[in-house]
Amino acid sequence: MFTTPREAGILLRGLREQAELSRADLAAKAGVSVRWLSAFELGKPAVDLGRVLDCFQVLGCGFEARPLAWPEM
Repeated sequence: MFTTPREAGILLRGLREQAELSRADLAAKAGVSVRWLSAFELGKPAVDLGRVLDCFQVLGCGFEARPLAWPEM
């Protein structure tokens, strides 16, 4: 789970390395530039959500949104 762009970038980098893909490999498969991917992995705060989803999808990951904490009733 991640809550910040930096954490998302760190997660993506770890998954990419686990899949034994270089940045160039993942960038080509996801249709993004190596420069964009590098910036995202380093925590760039403003990124295109579509590109982020494309990168995670190449690595076989999807997203599920859930509350971080449920409000008290």
